[in-house]
Amino acid sequence: MSSGKLQYYGSKILRNRSREIDISSEQEFLHSLLSDMFEILRFERGLGLAAPQAGENVRVFILNSEELSLKGHSVFINPEVTTSGPLDKDEEGCLSIPGIYEYVGRPYNAIITAYDISGERFTLDLDDYAARAVQHENDHLDGILFVDRLSPIRKRLVKKQLSEIKREYGPDSRIL
Repeated sequence: MSSGKLQYYGSKILRNRSREIDISSEQEFLHSLLSDMFEILRFERGLGLAAPQAGENVRVFILNSEELSLKGHSVFINPEVTTSGPLDKDEEGCLSIPGIYEYVGRPYNAIITAYDISGERFTLDLDDYAARAVQHENDHLDGILFVDRLSPIRKRLVKKQLSEIKREYGPDSRIL
């Protein structure tokens, strides 16, 4: 069962590739996890949250559909993402890496196919900030953090801040 606590930089769970979830046989687990995830997202006032950030390595993420144009979708289970278009650089941050905001280049367009909580498959063709958010959250499912996408120079510049986050929250912190 999920810890219900936000995982911070340094937590090993953020570096693991997540497994697909069986929606039909894992309904109870999925509902509990999503409840925890929405609670964390509301508490932290975030734009999105991936299951590893809530302590579970399963291929699930949520996005704030009030802030992004997602045609009413906020739950993305077992997503598949393809990207296209020009590389767009914009500022990103992450709830698991508090206080660090850096410019990250990502393709401007993304097509996501995923399942909702009912097991219904859907596809969205997104651009701009919605496409960026989907790519950011989907990276979490592969154990990739936005700081991994920084240039070597930018990585060196945030190294001290990352060490401070690790020290403050512990290597496997579960503090909300």
